[in-house]
Amino acid sequence: MPSGSFSLFGSGDLSEHLIREAPTRKDPLDCDQSPEISLWERLGNSSALDIESSEFSWDVLLSLHHTEHSSSSEQTEDEMNKALEVTVNSGGVVFFALFSSPGNIGVPEAAAVIKFSSSKMATQAERLGYEFARLLGVHTPQARVVYNSSSEWLAIRHAAENARTVAVSNNDEVGEMTCSELLEALELSRCLLLMSYIHGSPLLESSKAFHSREAACVTASSLGRVLMLDLILRNEDRLPCRQLGWRGNPANLMISDKSSLPNLDRLDDFKSSTDSSNQLITHFLHREKRSHSLNGKFGSPGLDPMSPKLEPLINEKENAERTNGDFRIVAIDTGVPRRPPVGRRVKDHERYPKVVELILNSSDYSASILYEISGCKLGHPRPDEVTSSDSCCSLSDEDNAGVIHEFRGSFRAALRDLEGFHLFLLQLYQKLDGVLRVFLSIITKTSEESDNNDAALSDFPSPGASYSTPRLPSKHLNNELHSDSEMLKSAMKSSSVGSRGSSDSVSPLPRESWNNKSFKGSAEAPRSLRMTMKLRDFYKTPKVDPELLKEIEQWNEALKNDVIKFCQENNFHSGFFDGTENNMVADAYELKVRLEHIIERIALISDAANTERPSLVVNNLFIGGALAARSKYTLQHLGITHVLCLCSNEIGQSDSQFPDLFEYKNFSISDDDDANISDLFEEASDFIDHVDHVGGKVLVHCFEGKSRSATVVLAYLMLREGFTLAKAWNLLKKVHRRAQPNDGFAKALLALDKRLHGKVSMDWQHKRPEMKVCPICSKNVGLSTSSLKLHLQKAHKRLSAGSVDSAMTMEIQKSIESLQISRGGSLSPSQKLTKVFSNELSF
Repeated sequence: MPSGSFSLFGSGDLSEHLIREAPTRKDPLDCDQSPEISLWERLGNSSALDIESSEFSWDVLLSLHHTEHSSSSEQTEDEMNKALEVTVNSGGVVFFALFSSPGNIGVPEAAAVIKFSSSKMATQAERLGYEFARLLGVHTPQARVVYNSSSEWLAIRHAAENARTVAVSNNDEVGEMTCSELLEALELSRCLLLMSYIHGSPLLESSKAFHSREAACVTASSLGRVLMLDLILRNEDRLPCRQLGWRGNPANLMISDKSSLPNLDRLDDFKSSTDSSNQLITHFLHREKRSHSLNGKFGSPGLDPMSPKLEPLINEKENAERTNGDFRIVAIDTGVPRRPPVGRRVKDHERYPKVVELILNSSDYSASILYEISGCKLGHPRPDEVTSSDSCCSLSDEDNAGVIHEFRGSFRAALRDLEGFHLFLLQLYQKLDGVLRVFLSIITKTSEESDNNDAALSDFPSPGASYSTPRLPSKHLNNELHSDSEMLKSAMKSSSVGSRGSSDSVSPLPRESWNNKSFKGSAEAPRSLRMTMKLRDFYKTPKVDPELLKEIEQWNEALKNDVIKFCQENNFHSGFFDGTENNMVADAYELKVRLEHIIERIALISDAANTERPSLVVNNLFIGGALAARSKYTLQHLGITHVLCLCSNEIGQSDSQFPDLFEYKNFSISDDDDANISDLFEEASDFIDHVDHVGGKVLVHCFEGKSRSATVVLAYLMLREGFTLAKAWNLLKKVHRRAQPNDGFAKALLALDKRLHGKVSMDWQHKRPEMKVCPICSKNVGLSTSSLKLHLQKAHKRLSAGSVDSAMTMEIQKSIESLQISRGGSLSPSQKLTKVFSNELSF
């Protein structure tokens, strides 16, 4: 558990005397087996054990082993290091269990791992971390929590006693002591974590993962997803990354043969990664198809869907599929911190947005991140870093570029998976918050605090209030239980960023200031501590009031119906709520605390993902939409110093500007066919020329980066670069495919082309009118943008002050904030939320 955390309900912490020095052991069960064989050799020769199988049984347990025990009195240095790594990295006491494996010919033993953490909550938190890994497509060991109230606990004890009896009969003192230690741990602990044993070695020590382009692509793809997982969990004990302040621990990332991983079907055979690759290719095809359609409006030739641009992506996927059968990257020791220290949270708010934004928008920056987290084996360092020749990537520049592309693609795929279950986590958090408020109102009635110290108690809801939709307690209690409600509101807004996949349809949300509006800093700790102490005091008090016991029983049923059932229906296995009813409130509170900080970090990631890289047109000139304009780290990375904004009248645009970082030139022009944009051509061109003269770089942007900005850039190329419209158009479409001036702006460009060159250089094809559909009520409102604006003003007065795009954005945000996910079905969180989201927000 991280330093500074405060645990609810301590549970028999394991003392250090459970790990002690021991003499050289003998094999306790098989007298014919050579006594010189080491524990690591036996583990290496063992088969994969499926601990989730219905055929798994403790009756076939052969022997138990401690991490520091070895069958050889002369251990090699590598074996000594292995023992030390397991002991240190485990965060608890670890036993290896060897079972008989009669079904595997030639492999008489199968291995599993038993881990006792410092507390019940630490064990549950590690299982929760593995669940997030599953949702993100990261391979982990099979893991499940076994509680001391279960029948399996008794089976483990009985099996350990039998193993000790066999060890005694074989005069195996070490085996006897190890079994006794496990039995002692069973007496002291409330639960344990049972895991499958991973056959493998630390990733960075293996040459297999980096020796070829195909293997390196698989490794880079895995690292992209692991990085996203560790960002969500705030796990700095795996990947080293100076930009995030992570020290790293290479032993917590393993490489393993596919055949050694049990029950790969449960892990979907890396299905999440391959599905994401399919989505990426499908989306690429759709974008190419849309570009072909848009290009036709100016008479440009279409693009071949199987163009050379797409071939590297398809080839990379095929290579990855061929190599995927050889090895897997497995993350181990994946716990969820209870409450990160305030200082680190402050640093996260500074570091997360920059790192996530630049990984998504900058290949060079991604390469430097990959270089760090891969131990200098993939990617390349930053230009200011001096490295020795033996620490650089051994791949060719072309192969390395493909590896970097794979890393960024998997990071984006993990982001899409994250967006799939983000709303589910918000709903789960709200449900936990609601039932805990009701429980707090129950225990407050039993409090013996004076009225002066707790004057707000009279405002609490009665115990007969509905448990499904609990009434809120007083403001005082509300602050204690929900110490960061503004964080949740901001997270709800950030959850609506949608998929980053499309660069042709941009709909940014109003910018949220996380650092100023949401983050409470150290003020949170006293409130959460008071809440924890109230629950502790309640559990210390004997429960003799029949009415109180009845209310608690009703509350337990409400928790089962509102929270536990919700998790089960969405196939979410948190590791909590698997014990007795006596601990359900503790589980609910501890899960809520962890989700609160996970949601906070997800919101930081989602907000940083709501950005894009602008397109370089010529020299110092870039073009983009509102997303590009709000991507301050990307703009700084590209050296952009000035911004020409053509949509300053749009809602939220003033909040997305950074006058302390960039110099702005603002225009207000509507994206209407009848808008007179030609009046801006000279002034805008003068501004771009000025930026070029002072040695700066300029971004020209409108809301979508499609019509107004494209028109101004085309005009500049004709006025100052001497291009014809046809030449300017071909250049712009090559670098910025979604560029498409509306009919009125196109006529202005044709007129400018004729005035400058005496004739038009290309034919203009009028686009066929399309029916405008209200994004709020889905009604057909006419053919023009003006008709849509008029409809918004009449039917949706609250949004009448903004533009069409801004109105739609605000409505999406509003809908997500009020989204209620009904229980039912057996869909996964991603599938269910996709269905609900499409039903609620169908346009």
